[in-house]
Order: sequence, then structure tokens, then C-alpha cells
Amino acid sequence: REVVEREKFQRRRMELLEDICRKCPMFRPPPDYRPNKRTAKLLIPVDEYPGYNFFGLIIGPRGSTQKQMQRETNTKIVIRGRGSAKGGTGAAERNNEFDHEPLHVLIEGDVQSDV
Repeated sequence: REVVEREKFQRRRMELLEDICRKCPMFRPPPDYRPNKRTAKLLIPVDEYPGYNFFGLIIGPRGSTQKQMQRETNTKIVIRGRGSAKGGTGAAERNNEFDHEPLHVLIEGDVQSDV
């Protein structure tokens, strides 16, 4: 119970610090302050287009398309969800926490306009 309350407090504190930083550019936040990442989750319509290779389109040859999009948008782009990891690799076991979710693209950035 104490842990939950502390997490709520920390979350609220970070929100307030972020708000102050936005409103007052001269404000210097404390050293332990890190702005929250902005995220967006885009579902991949594999059920509607079963034969389409969305994974290959997003990743591109050797990940070049994904890397280019990340550079251009200043974000981190990751494919997660059911079917995002190839079977027989270590990635399949590590990715099992997202297997209950449908296949999706997770985009993380520092600023909402980037996402």
C-alpha cells in the first residue's frame, strides 16, 4: 500500500514539474527530474489484411526503414504484440509480456509533437 501511494506521489510530482517547466522557462527542475516519455500505440490491421507483410514494411531491409523513420521523427519505434518476435529465438521468450496484446507499433518520444 505504501509503495502504491509513493508511486502516485511521484507521478503527480513529475506532472507538476513538467507543467511548471512548460509555463516558466526560467525554472530549473531538480536534478532527479526526467520528463515523461510521450507514447502512441498504432494497431496493425493483420486480421483485415492477412497476406500483407506489415512487419517487413515497417522494419525494412536490415531495419533501415525503421531507423530512418526514427531519425526523421526523433522517436523510438518498436513493433510489439502477438507475432512480433520470431519463434526459436531468444527474442520470442523476452517478448512474452506483450503476447497478450494484438500486434501494434509503439512510438515513444520526448515531445508530443514528435509522436
